[in-house]
Amino acid sequence: MYKYENDSVLMCLAIESYFTSWVNYHFKIWNQYPEFKSEILYFTAVRKLAKDIVTGIDEISQNNNDFFSNLILSKIDLLDKIIETGVKDSENYNALLMEYEKDRALFKREIIRLKGEL
Repeated sequence: MYKYENDSVLMCLAIESYFTSWVNYHFKIWNQYPEFKSEILYFTAVRKLAKDIVTGIDEISQNNNDFFSNLILSKIDLLDKIIETGVKDSENYNALLMEYEKDRALFKREIIRLKGEL
């Protein structure tokens, strides 16, 4: 995440991706280990966090765990793709900026050279 510290939008997306991954991990643990299923507080907390991540789902239960888990994984994948696109955009912008500075410097040199010939 530190590589996005100069880009606030990418930083927000990275935090969202990390948080979503964290909730998904705990949701999977809740499904994997039966001893956690009796922990109502744990399930309620994970379910509340998960519902905040994916809006539009009113009820998260054992009947739709697989669907919900796939939905979260899709969200994480999309966030990572958006971040990757943002990084590429930044790299392309920096490359264009460097080309612009190079062309400007070469243009100034040529103008100076042409003035010297007059």
